[in-house]
Amino acid sequence: MPQQAGYGRGLAAIFPGAGPGPAGATPGRYDTESARAGGAPTVSEPAEELLATIATTDSGIALIYRSLDALVEQFSLEDAAVVLEERQIGRQVFCAGRRPLGAEDDELLVAPPGLYTQPALEHDEFDRSLLLSLCVLALRLDVVRYDAWHDPLTGLFDRRSFSRLLDMAIARANRYGWKFTLVTVDLDSLKQINDTEGHAAGDAALRDLGERFRRVLRIGDDAARLGGDEFAMILPNTSPEQLEQLMERVREAEGLERTCAPFSYGWAQIPDDASDHEELMATADRRLYEAKGRP
Repeated sequence: MPQQAGYGRGLAAIFPGAGPGPAGATPGRYDTESARAGGAPTVSEPAEELLATIATTDSGIALIYRSLDALVEQFSLEDAAVVLEERQIGRQVFCAGRRPLGAEDDELLVAPPGLYTQPALEHDEFDRSLLLSLCVLALRLDVVRYDAWHDPLTGLFDRRSFSRLLDMAIARANRYGWKFTLVTVDLDSLKQINDTEGHAAGDAALRDLGERFRRVLRIGDDAARLGGDEFAMILPNTSPEQLEQLMERVREAEGLERTCAPFSYGWAQIPDDASDHEELMATADRRLYEAKGRP
């Protein structure tokens, strides 16, 4: 297949299953016949590597970069890129060597999903359709992993993942003396909002509070929605005296559509208040209930 001009510094296009280009496209820009052919029936070395590691890898994105680098090495390519498009995450472009897109790659942003190489590869050199399918699968696995760790409404960590993070923070604190403050938060008026404005408004209030945490907390702080109107945070190197100022910043965070709904919070610090998970949570919850005026 002759080298084609166009997308991504002249990267040649390989489109498995692609049809003719849009009206007005330059004739001969893509080898649509070889794209429809689907490639060799055998599995290439990059695809074999993907198959062998996709079930055990911690990162689908890292696996995509590994496959592109293996493709470049196997066929002595100058460059390779893959364009993927998934409903949940939109359009994604990955280049070998984790190269960031530059001004010369602008056309990749509008290119049809597919694999692009420089120079061009003959259609029977490897099974590109399998490679692309596995790259899509790797990306979907990252989405599944993210969803498994996060609350779908707020995007914060969920209860299970927060419990793991808290256990790890406690272990580090007990071993190395790394202090942190656990904060538990309740949205005081959620039931009232649901009753007077509807559950959609209640969901909006929960999302709003989650977004406020994201805007105010530092890198290294962790926030979670535990369920219902309950939230929690792990704040390393934060003293109880600093909490009121932090919470005021949460209430006054700018650029949000809603006024912050009222909330109450309690706290516990390790090692001053507790040294294990249950005692730490119980202490923070007790102070939370005191702040809410409940026994």
